[in-house]
Amino acid sequence: MSSLRRRRGLLVASLATTALVLAAACAPGEGEQDAIASDGEVSVGFIAPLTGVVAVAGKEMQEGWDLYWKLNGNKVGDLTVKTIVEDDAGNPDTSLTKAKRLVEQENVDLIVGPLLANTALAVSAYTAEVGVPNLHPISAADDITQRLRNDLTLRSSAMTGSQMNFPAGDWAYKQGHRTAVTLCPDYAFGWESCGGFSRVFTESGGEVVERIWYPLGTQDFSTYITQIQNAGADIAFIGAAGGADGPNIFKTFNSFGLKGKQAVLTNCCVVDQSTLRTMGAEVEGVNSVSYFTEGADNPAVKEFTDAYEKAYGRLPSLNDAGGWGTAAVLARALENLGSDFTGEELIAAAKGLTFEDSIYGKISYDEYNNMTAPVSIREVVQREDGTWWNVPIETYDEVSQFWTWDPKKYLEGPNYSRDFQG
Repeated sequence: MSSLRRRRGLLVASLATTALVLAAACAPGEGEQDAIASDGEVSVGFIAPLTGVVAVAGKEMQEGWDLYWKLNGNKVGDLTVKTIVEDDAGNPDTSLTKAKRLVEQENVDLIVGPLLANTALAVSAYTAEVGVPNLHPISAADDITQRLRNDLTLRSSAMTGSQMNFPAGDWAYKQGHRTAVTLCPDYAFGWESCGGFSRVFTESGGEVVERIWYPLGTQDFSTYITQIQNAGADIAFIGAAGGADGPNIFKTFNSFGLKGKQAVLTNCCVVDQSTLRTMGAEVEGVNSVSYFTEGADNPAVKEFTDAYEKAYGRLPSLNDAGGWGTAAVLARALENLGSDFTGEELIAAAKGLTFEDSIYGKISYDEYNNMTAPVSIREVVQREDGTWWNVPIETYDEVSQFWTWDPKKYLEGPNYSRDFQG
């Protein structure tokens, strides 16, 4: 057992009665840290929703992570990477409980995950307080690397919810659209998705004529599609968080006869592979925006896509990419560190990486511990074998979580919400 693990056991015991959910306000990583991996092993606690309403996304995140280590081996230099998986069912209380168990009982060296915004923020606050590094493969909650950021948390293989949609607003305006209607789920990820699009679109000179919000799990989108139809906007920007929402939206959209008549652009998840597999021709030609495109002409993407398709019999989603990408970041950081390093040194090593050939293209990390990477406008097309996938039609390089704005001034503003869309 490493010396860091022995010291941490005393620390977490002293914090047992602390209201850890408030830990985000505390200074992370205080005090001297002992070395990780002094025993030749790096123990990873992997938290994902493997049951519940977002179980598909959680399982895919784990599949991407597992596949990387299966193909590359779980040895990095002299270090062995060991993974202990926990299911949080997408519940923040459960996620925090599982994180505490991994740290206090399993003595893990770092936490990977969880996936959802509320679970990720809870775990990030806790791990920072107890001095454990935390890598986020897919969680898009803006504040993980903004207002609630800490030195021990890195968004390792994902973008913020607003960041990935900034190019959508720019692209829509440059295509000649001057009015837009937006439809997004009524919670933080939806607010950030529509906020990213709306802010850039309106600052470019466009107008959002109507903003429409729907609850997660909506079965009947007739009312919402009617509102889009009646808005009479040049383009509709539609967001979803995955699951059945995307298919249900487009089933209704097409039944209203809007296909080919109403210009539409979606966020990452409406036609991501996790949902595209169930749709097909009904979304042929649909444009979307994302930082991962499974049909990109990129050797790293092809290697990953081919390996994933061989292993699981289907194309990878954004969730799979997050798991794979985080494993690649951790492996590269460990290569540069050797052994006997602190959690802060691990995050610093990962944050200092630049990948010229990642599955996203060229990526780097900003001073707020967030990924800067390309974002593509994509189109749904059919491969020669009949499979439907996304291909890039235009790419924006080095997209920042602050777009072109001054970070300090940006962070002085409010979070995206129903009331604030930029």
